[in-house]
Amino acid sequence: MVLEFLQAYPHCREATAVVIRRLATGLDNGANWTLDSYNSGGAPREHCDPAIRLIVPIVQHHFDLAADA
Repeated sequence: MVLEFLQAYPHCREATAVVIRRLATGLDNGANWTLDSYNSGGAPREHCDPAIRLIVPIVQHHFDLAADA
């Protein structure tokens, strides 16, 4: 989902991967995950870095990672 949002931003269509990491303790915003890394592919990072900084907190607000089974 984070990758799809990133690819929707202008100049970030070529982004190829987003890696999220589960957190043992939640962040101040209550999220149980964080962005570990992302690959901008052929997209310029100077466009995608600001986009990913906007996207991650919004998605964190709405979604938690499911507990391990």
